[in-house]
Amino acid sequence: MTLRDEVWNETLKQLIKTGYFQISDLPFDEGQRYTVRRVLRDMEEQGWLERESKRAATWAMGERARAHLNVSSEIISQAKTAK
Repeated sequence: MTLRDEVWNETLKQLIKTGYFQISDLPFDEGQRYTVRRVLRDMEEQGWLERESKRAATWAMGERARAHLNVSSEIISQAKTAK
């Protein structure tokens, strides 16, 4: 599995668990952060993630994630208030 695949996988697991996260919540080391950020920006462009602004540190479920992931309405509400 490539690092990009691992980032997608860990990000989706985190979204299902809490609905939002910061990069430090993901299990990647400092040397992998460039790739992690790039993948998260790609996921944001595709609608899987949202942030308040391009500088925001907290990522939350995007429209696509809310539509396709099996999460409770409580998690979706947490995600909406976290961004």
